[in-house]
Formats: sequence, C-alpha cells, structure tokens
Amino acid sequence: MKILIACDKFKGSMNANQVCRSIEKGILATYSNAVCVTQPLADGGDGTLQILQNHFKFDNVTLNTIDPLNRKIDARYLSRDKTALIELAEASGITLLHKTELDVLSANSVGTGLLMHHALEQGHQKIMLALGGSCTNDVGLGIAYALGFQFLNTENISIIPCGANLIAIKKIIAPKAIPPFQLTILTDVDNPLYGPNGAAHTFGTQKGANQDEVILLDNGVKHIAELIQKSFGKKINNLKGGGAAGGIAAGLFGLLHNVEIKNGFDFIAEKLVLEEKIKEADYVITGEGKLDATSLNGKIVGKLLEMCKKYEKPLIVVAGSQDLKKEQLDSLGFYVADSILNYAKDLKDAMEHGERYLEEIGTRLRF
Repeated sequence: MKILIACDKFKGSMNANQVCRSIEKGILATYSNAVCVTQPLADGGDGTLQILQNHFKFDNVTLNTIDPLNRKIDARYLSRDKTALIELAEASGITLLHKTELDVLSANSVGTGLLMHHALEQGHQKIMLALGGSCTNDVGLGIAYALGFQFLNTENISIIPCGANLIAIKKIIAPKAIPPFQLTILTDVDNPLYGPNGAAHTFGTQKGANQDEVILLDNGVKHIAELIQKSFGKKINNLKGGGAAGGIAAGLFGLLHNVEIKNGFDFIAEKLVLEEKIKEADYVITGEGKLDATSLNGKIVGKLLEMCKKYEKPLIVVAGSQDLKKEQLDSLGFYVADSILNYAKDLKDAMEHGERYLEEIGTRLRF
C-alpha cells in the first residue's frame, strides 16, 4: 500500500514538513508495512520559498527592508541563475504583525518592493513573486513605489500608497527606466480584483477591516483599476487571481511590462512532478490549517481533489479546523475528512499540540 502525504502548512502552528511527518508517523504506527511518500506543498503563498528551496539549489539573500507598518526588519529572497524568488510574506506578511496591530488601511507593500528593487540592482532578469499571507490591500502600489513609481494626490503631492489613500490618488507617474525583467506572479487564490468576490470583500476582515472599511477599500481598489486603465491602457478588473494579496497581482500586471499571473499550486505541482506521484499512489492525504469554502478556490485541497478525481484516487483531508457542512464534504467526494479540533480541547490546545493530534489522526485512518 503506497500513500502520498501532500500537505500545506498549518499557519501559526506547523510547517508543511511537520504536518506530513506527523501524519506519516501515525499511519506507520498502525500500518507498519505501508509505504509513505511525504511531499510538503505550498500554493504560491507563504511557505513557497521553503518548499522550492528543499528541492532546488538556491542561494539565500538577506537584507534590511521594512515591514507593512514601515518598521525596519530583515527579510530574504532566493537567488539562482539570474532568477530571484521573492515571497510576499517575508516583508509584507500578516504573521509579521500582532493581532492588535492589524491595520489594513495603513499597511503597505513597500518592503516587498525593496526586495524586488535589490534583486534588480543585483542583475536578476527574472523575478518570481509568491503572493499569499499578506496584510495589505494596496493593489501592489507600495511595491511599485519602491521601484520608482510616483503617486500624486489632488494637490499634486507625492504620497506613499496604502489602503486608506487609494481613492485620493489622481495621477501615476512611471519611472523613466526600470531594468528589463520578466515577472511571474504566483497566486494562491482565483479571486478578481474588486466586487463581492474581490480582494477587500473576501479578505479584508481577516486583515483587520470592519465593514465600512471594506467598502472604502473596495472603492479605492476600483478607482485604481480605472486609473491604471486610463493611464496605461491595461484592463485589470477581471484578471483571474488579480485580487490575490490585496490586489497585488492585478496592480503589478497593470503597471509593469512582461508580467504573467500563474496559479501557484499549478506551478509548484509541475516543478515537483506531483501528478506522477499521485498516479503511483493508492491513497492521497492532504491538509491545511482551515478547511472552508476558500480551500476549493485555487488552493491545495481543491486542486488535489481535481487531480485525484482525474486518476480515481481516494483523497483524505486532514485540517486544523473545518467549516464545511457534512453535506458539502460528502458532495465533494473526500474519502475521509477530519480535523484536529475534533480531538483538541480548544484552539489553543490544537495550535500548541498539533503534531501530536495529527499523529493520533494518522493512527485512526483506515485504508
């Protein structure tokens, strides 16, 4: 019996490797003759650097930049053969802030832009930008600011863009020259830029916005989309994945040349030859911190479900918590769906002892 264990991180609790190894340990305690293949995954969001670094030879580049609230921090990117791999969460991630500090109106993505600027200064000709785990909703204008773009308000004063002042931007001035480079943006969701399923309405509240602020952000994002179309001739409102990371995917697509947006899971799955591993397995196990409706929207669980159905492989899903109703789970066709919160005393217990509970779940699985 061959079991592929291909899980995402459980954010704030365990990295993807810890998740896979814990489940494997539980399975082998019950099925000592099972052959387990562990394949930690990421979907283009936070954790992507580590997954790719585990399989390919990259050099670490660490430099001083700023966090989403303009405080100095050290962050890294990966370098190999004139290609830089940058993860948004390194300098603009939600995990960099305490819950009491979340302020999506004030947060910006300038720190990530400084990483990109450094990579270009060092002669990189290709940049892969992994989105996900952001605490910003600035349409990537903070990144563009760090690359030399200017954003003028009604008084022709140059401002640093953030969620709160998007609506006040009346003119965008591109820099005279940016070193030519190819930008590949890896997204972990398929959401459009604005509207009911857009960046602000879907992700704004988890970044600290109330309902009035969500509307303000959505209006600001729509305004920037119209301004980019008017100034640069690119329509960005309906790009698949354009709403990723507070609209960074769409914003950079509109402002820069030679930009392509790819689903992060598809990109990583190809690099890791994941489809072949699924074909060779008798069972596939995946997991993430929270199983909900967004899990099926371009993320690992939904993508693996598609692959497993293609090859008629049973898919087992293990999560930290899950918000899908039994009827939804049954209709999706999971072989088994379980979560740590079915065993832990509370969320704190689940977060602190996740590896132990995953091992227990592994011992309970029946094949």
